[in-house]
Amino acid sequence: MGFNRAACVLLASLFLMSPPALAAGKAKHVVIVVMDGLRRDSVTAEDMPNLSKLATQGAFFAAHHPVYLSTTEVNGTALATGTRPAHSGIVGNREYRPDVELLQPVDTQSEWAAWKGDQASGGKWLRVETLPQIVRAAGGKTVVAGTKSVAMLWDRSWENRTPDQPTLYGGDTIPAAVKDSLVKSFGPIPPMNDNRYFANVAQDHWTTRALTDNLWAAGLPTLSVLWLSEPDFGQHGAGPGSRVARAGLKSSDDCLGKLLAALDQARLRDQTDVLVVSDHGFSTVAAGIDVFDDLGSHGFDVGGLFLEKPDKGSIMLVGLGGSVAFYVIDHDAQLKAKLVKHLQEAPYAGVIFARPDGDQALPGTFPLAAASLDSPDAPDVVMSFLWSAEKPNREGAMPGALLIEGKGYKPGQGMHGSLSRFDMLNTLIAAGPDFKAGFRDQTPSANSDVAPTVLNILGIEQPREGMDGRVLEESFVNGPQTAPKVETTVLKAEQKLEKKTWRQYLKVSTVNGKQRYYDEGNAGDGPQGH
Repeated sequence: MGFNRAACVLLASLFLMSPPALAAGKAKHVVIVVMDGLRRDSVTAEDMPNLSKLATQGAFFAAHHPVYLSTTEVNGTALATGTRPAHSGIVGNREYRPDVELLQPVDTQSEWAAWKGDQASGGKWLRVETLPQIVRAAGGKTVVAGTKSVAMLWDRSWENRTPDQPTLYGGDTIPAAVKDSLVKSFGPIPPMNDNRYFANVAQDHWTTRALTDNLWAAGLPTLSVLWLSEPDFGQHGAGPGSRVARAGLKSSDDCLGKLLAALDQARLRDQTDVLVVSDHGFSTVAAGIDVFDDLGSHGFDVGGLFLEKPDKGSIMLVGLGGSVAFYVIDHDAQLKAKLVKHLQEAPYAGVIFARPDGDQALPGTFPLAAASLDSPDAPDVVMSFLWSAEKPNREGAMPGALLIEGKGYKPGQGMHGSLSRFDMLNTLIAAGPDFKAGFRDQTPSANSDVAPTVLNILGIEQPREGMDGRVLEESFVNGPQTAPKVETTVLKAEQKLEKKTWRQYLKVSTVNGKQRYYDEGNAGDGPQGH
């Protein structure tokens, strides 16, 4: 595995010729490894020796967060752009975009939806540039390789693409010709195991080999991205902490080991910053709630698929695991208020965000902007499900139980997407010449901070429109000695109903009075004991 001898010589010579203007930090290369669904408390020496060792060699971010919604496409976009949903335009794995598909929601990672969305918006399916696009515009080279299709969102353009700067996503490639080379070397990507009680090992190892043994063969790019499907796949099937989930942890850790060995073999480890991050945390399913049936039985005209153009008075419901998005046709204010009141009376709601009527928030809700959800195409109402810190009664189970939308997952399996403390518990570890060794960063950080941090290391200016994230300079070798100022507040909203008073909270940490990080949110008076 790794580089062959000729590739090592070529890669080293290319490095010697690389333009110094790109580097402000000490590193000449940055590699981002995304381990999908990795909870921070799953990183142990027993299950993940390579990642645990890397954490001792660099910085461990002990208060890292996804952006909300804590789902893959939302956080894949945040990682790729340094922005939150309000600015990136991606607020869910599935969204109702009538200009793309009038009768049903679309998958935001779908190549067809992205192409159609770009056609409708002048190339603005993502409303901002991505990290690979920015690095290439500055003269650097990039490679993106992902087991999952979300990798396509990082770098989806077909214009002016060359085979030495491809995007690999779920076994397909941009440009398409790169796929022929990969299939010739390794065969096609193995089929996904339909049995969710097994980890998706074969596909992740195929993608890793494709990156290290083929896409890196002509030289290590300025920026590389490797997106792995584990431990997300195994945790969905068997729940976090399960035997299957731990097999997924080992698989991702083994892939990291192969990647680091390839860098060592090429003698480029000391010139490369490696960032290992996850898109979100994870919870165990407590029960599935059929929100369609509940709303329908209470007189709402609600659907997930329409047979003809929906009229005013209808609601498009989009299930997002631990959250639900509601699109009220024509933004009918009375229907929206009726929907919110019903959710506040229901036994499954955790936190409710709603599109305000003018400047006035709906009673007992937070405005969409409170969680940076107010994109131009945002839903009218977003609900995060109720959760608890209880530990399921299963061997190896981890704390965190969650209600979810629908009956597709059974109790004991895994899900995310909510404002649960455990869905918001993801991972960031960074090591290399620019990061302090053995540093435990207690300052809150988020996935939206990764892109601005990488650009700072590479000496590349942020786009003119800017990014929402901050540079994690407190973790740099030459960073400031004083920790950033952190303030934590608990936002609350309540509404008196006929039979009860609805209360909800959102715990928010703020760094330097600017960047906001969402720690957790739920129904009730405030955070319970940790």
